[in-house]
Amino acid sequence: MIECKKYWDHSASPSQWVIKKGESELFRGTFDDGVIFLRSLDNGGMISFKNDYIPAMQKLRKYCKKGFALEKQLRRDIIKLKKELKSEREKASQ
Repeated sequence: MIECKKYWDHSASPSQWVIKKGESELFRGTFDDGVIFLRSLDNGGMISFKNDYIPAMQKLRKYCKKGFALEKQLRRDIIKLKKELKSEREKASQ
């Protein structure tokens, strides 16, 4: 394994995982991506499709599904509020 300094950089928002070798910054990003980066360094630049890529995509898919569900609910709430505003304006104008 390549000896690297690994730490969280809290000066950025959101906090980032940083990997340095000497004064050279090799990686900056999420912790999970940093773990995959380190594995690729150990394997000559290669990652395992089954052990690295697939789990990362499953996690990303889960986040996307949650995001889409929240967006769908938000759209429903906006439509509901628009209808309520319209009915309140009609009541006020009468």
